[in-house]
Amino acid sequence: MSEILEVRNLIVGYGKLVVLHDLSLTIQSGKFTAILGPNGSGKSTMLKSVFGLTTIFSVSILTEGHELVGLRPENIGQDKIAYVPERNNVFTAMTVRENLLMATRKMPRAESSHALEEANTLFPILAKRYNQRAGQLSGGERQMLAIAIGWLLRPRLMLLDEPSAGLAPLLVTEVFRTLQSLCQQGITMVVVEQNARSVLRWCDEVFILREGQLAFQGTAQECLNDEEMVKTYLGTSRRLAAT
Repeated sequence: MSEILEVRNLIVGYGKLVVLHDLSLTIQSGKFTAILGPNGSGKSTMLKSVFGLTTIFSVSILTEGHELVGLRPENIGQDKIAYVPERNNVFTAMTVRENLLMATRKMPRAESSHALEEANTLFPILAKRYNQRAGQLSGGERQMLAIAIGWLLRPRLMLLDEPSAGLAPLLVTEVFRTLQSLCQQGITMVVVEQNARSVLRWCDEVFILREGQLAFQGTAQECLNDEEMVKTYLGTSRRLAAT
């Protein structure tokens, strides 16, 4: 399995505030990877750093050997990396159709039409809301729209910040099932999550951050088998975490 993203000695923050301290990790191509940890551990900051949205003090961020540090977010996006933030991830005043068209605006017309048809098949709930304003969608529908927009950018790597935030359990399952489906299409998924127990049922690899540093890395099953990780980060027994 090849490496799609490598972070070396990441020291970043916002302004003069340092959030991540000498963090190094490697993301394998084609995997569904979860980034877990308590609030303030630096999970979202790590994603934003990859996409050029933090103050970088010292780091090398490589995607298949190509250095990303110093590039603007729009240039990083051209490197087939899509970033789906937790908030402000759709244009609320525009319809679902208009949001999707924005994502395909650089495609030739025929390719755009085909891509929109694919999106309607892959995200059927959006087809039912096609002419509805994004601001009128439910939380789950809006999250699906944000994921669809990222997918339409034709990325090889998707970075998602808290995609299940505020969603009911059934919608959480639907979101993670969709992400796993996209991963099976060949898109590498890196997901920051507070909902650790849910995402561990779907992901392949896990990184846990603590106070801006790496506390654990391994498979989802290895995480569930680690009593300390379960008690500290899932807040329950191993038996319950595995259910």
